[in-house]
Amino acid sequence: MNTKPLPVELQEVQKAIYGVALALDAFLVNGIQYGVLQRAVFTGFLQKTASTLLKDLAILEEQVAHASVTDEAKVTEALAALRARCQQLIDLVTELISFRDLPLQQLRSTISRVLLLRQECVELIQELEAHFRTPEPFYQSRPSYSTDAVNDFLGNLERVFAEAWAAGR
Repeated sequence: MNTKPLPVELQEVQKAIYGVALALDAFLVNGIQYGVLQRAVFTGFLQKTASTLLKDLAILEEQVAHASVTDEAKVTEALAALRARCQQLIDLVTELISFRDLPLQQLRSTISRVLLLRQECVELIQELEAHFRTPEPFYQSRPSYSTDAVNDFLGNLERVFAEAWAAGR
């Protein structure tokens, strides 16, 4: 077991990566649940969770600029791709606010794109962790009950929206 403490730069980068990963899942799980499906009760909630995700991305970008890494170009490329995918996710989930007005097939297509983009974000986060050789990658170190809760929510997303869509007809 390596008991040598991580360099401060790597600690801050790992913390920032964790922040983005948590904010991503919070945006999807809580943002959809409270900002889309229960929007009438929680006005502005989706925007708040989206803002948190973008803020955490900015913190990660700032930390990475100060950390040493052997392949800066690949890190810069991965960060740009992550920001773009997160913005696409925000835009798609924001479109879901009016899901009751969408044809069911379009709703299903949008939800499948949300799930695909989330997976791409996870892969980019893992790529960044590999570039920085973070000793405890987020998704591998996350408690299984948390992972299961997120996966269960996302796995049932199409059914939940279809039921809410049908109830609103």
